[in-house]
Amino acid sequence: MATQQLTCDNADCNFASDGKCVEGYEVGGCPHTESLSLEDIPEVEESITPPIQPETTIALASGEALDSDDASVLQRRNVARSIGLIAPNDAGKTSLIAGVFDLFQMGSIAGAQFAGSSTLIGFEKVCHLARVASQTSVPHTERTSRGAEPTFFHLDVYQEQIGLISVFISDRSGEDYLAANDQISQTEHFFEIRRADCVTLLVNGAQLADSKLRHEVKATTPQIVEALIEAGTIRKGCRLAIVLTKKDSVMASKNRERIERDFDGLVASISVNHAASLGEVKSFVVAASPKDTEHVVRGEGVADLLRYWLQPNMPVASIDDGELPKFERMIDLLTDTGVKK
Repeated sequence: MATQQLTCDNADCNFASDGKCVEGYEVGGCPHTESLSLEDIPEVEESITPPIQPETTIALASGEALDSDDASVLQRRNVARSIGLIAPNDAGKTSLIAGVFDLFQMGSIAGAQFAGSSTLIGFEKVCHLARVASQTSVPHTERTSRGAEPTFFHLDVYQEQIGLISVFISDRSGEDYLAANDQISQTEHFFEIRRADCVTLLVNGAQLADSKLRHEVKATTPQIVEALIEAGTIRKGCRLAIVLTKKDSVMASKNRERIERDFDGLVASISVNHAASLGEVKSFVVAASPKDTEHVVRGEGVADLLRYWLQPNMPVASIDDGELPKFERMIDLLTDTGVKK
């Protein structure tokens, strides 16, 4: 039997709240009350709210230079070329990275077209101080911190014969590489060199022009290569690009011929002494971010270097240990007729 409830139709009565009749009747005896069955109360169906589904998120690249893990993920997506840059401080490593990106802003380079990058913000940061927009009197780039983990700048380029190629350019402090001369065990941390398709060694042209600094450059440059090869950090058959930077300083120097001989001697000694370990050894002269743009074009020589970076490596088995790698003399590269277009 359903439970009976009493209600009162007298608007002045508080029976519903205090259970007392305003006119003094006993409960159930008031003419204004009537019974109400619970069965007469309509049931209200509760609406069931579906659980809130988590929103689908898309992870976007930060645009900064990549760490080793992120670079490894991208390297597996396309045909890739890893470039290991080695240079003491102020040799122009960061300027070269900025110079490659800057040239792509003006069009294709060495038959390759810009096809994208996941490190655009990183490129813009290293480029800013080298541009007029930074309002500095001379081009300047920030120095990579010693002891910091290397980072990688990423470029996707398209070549008609090959298709899409991803280029990864490493950036580590030059002081770390110099430390390997004194403590060869430091080279075990240089994984960016071990995985490189082309190791690129920069030689500071402005320091070769300085009579006080040239001897240190001539001593440390081959020592770095020797330490990396002795430790097995540069893998057998890897190509080596030896790059004389700051061509504007070389051209303006009264000791230009001496600089040419010094650089040619460095390239020759490295090629001969490590012919059994290295693949092709080739020299380049660049002016990635020259102070003097009246006599030297900004980015001069960078296109030739990029073309070399994009080349595939020869299989190690096909390298003839009896044949020395070929290299070009810097004196030919410095002449207007000798510069490759």
